Amino acid sequence: MLNLLSIVIGIVFILLLFSLLTTTIMEMLSGLLSLRGRNLINAIKTMLGDKETEVFTNHVYFSQLKEKANLLRTIRKSGLPPSYIRPGTFTAILMDMLQINSTGEVKAVLAQLPEGKMKEILSFLYRESHDDIGIFRMKVEEWFNEVMERASEWYVNNMRVWLIWIGFITAVIFNVDVLNIYQSLSTNATLREYLADAATEYVETQPAPVATDSVLVNADFYAAKARMDTLLNNNIAALRSPLGLGWDNVEWPAPEEKTNWWLLKLIGWLTTALAVSLGAKFWFDLLRQLVSFRKGSSGETQQAVVVAPAPTPAPVLTRPDTGLFESTRRTGKEPEESEEDDGAKG
Repeated sequence: MLNLLSIVIGIVFILLLFSLLTTTIMEMLSGLLSLRGRNLINAIKTMLGDKETEVFTNHVYFSQLKEKANLLRTIRKSGLPPSYIRPGTFTAILMDMLQINSTGEVKAVLAQLPEGKMKEILSFLYRESHDDIGIFRMKVEEWFNEVMERASEWYVNNMRVWLIWIGFITAVIFNVDVLNIYQSLSTNATLREYLADAATEYVETQPAPVATDSVLVNADFYAAKARMDTLLNNNIAALRSPLGLGWDNVEWPAPEEKTNWWLLKLIGWLTTALAVSLGAKFWFDLLRQLVSFRKGSSGETQQAVVVAPAPTPAPVLTRPDTGLFESTRRTGKEPEESEEDDGAKG
């Protein structure tokens, strides 16, 4: 039971480390490509349309919200689009863009808008506000919040696709084959316990990872790179040799076995890629529960050995032909002699 638990802990620990690595690489790409900012722009396009979104993003207020590029500054002259804006900011820019300042102007401006999705939705929201510009602004903010909720889901789903591809590439580069790792841990007790102890130490000393699929904050490229260097140099490097990760010590198959060997490798890499796409937080929480269960199981086993009372000895016949029994356990003093024995002695 404990051996199987140690195998599972070892595999989960490896998946946690490479989930952290994959997520960190994703964060670097997200900061480099401004994926969160692009997600915001795409969400606004679904609300206003392409031409209106261009006018919206060129507004002076929106331009001041752009973030400074922290990489390739000499190439990228303009700032990065913000990863998120507040509903009140969206409404204020939209109202200024449409030149709506009073209740009387709303109906006239909406009537002059070109036919399209934005005109239909804004007209609907104005009818729902009962000709009150305050309520109309509130309805526009509610519209923005609903769209951004869906945009967050789009972003998370998009990130999962990215993570699967990055996880597969990482699995191939480091030769992280879950099937091969399972085989190694099943046949090597020393490696199994070493990895389980390393996982226990990691859970007890490292903070839980946070979700990195939020649309609210743009990633810091340099901070993500520092985390990646730490993972590679401190955590993964210590396990490469014992687990045989990488391609330096690969035992290549015979020519007649190459097809099956590569097929199993492909299955192992795909399994790793799909597993790491679940996120580091998922694997950390699972590992913490497994480690806690392992420690509890080990403690109960040891306690059973130390505390378990000795079995009660079987009674023995002390006086043949009398049917009298007594326990063989000593009480610390010899039993008193009977009167018959005293008489015999006298």
